[in-house]
Amino acid sequence: MSRCAGLATIAGLICVGAVVIIAVSAATEQEPQPTPPRVYSSCLAADSKPMSASDDPCGGR
Repeated sequence: MSRCAGLATIAGLICVGAVVIIAVSAATEQEPQPTPPRVYSSCLAADSKPMSASDDPCGGR
């Protein structure tokens, strides 16, 4: 076997291996995880009573 034929054979095997890896990973792909619920601040003091702009209704949170 000539050197060119050997390199062509190796390149072909690499391509076949890549196709197999892609096919296996696509077949075993898991369902995407749902996004977790968003967490919002529980501080509603700013909405419940009038405050000056310099007051921090959430205590620095």
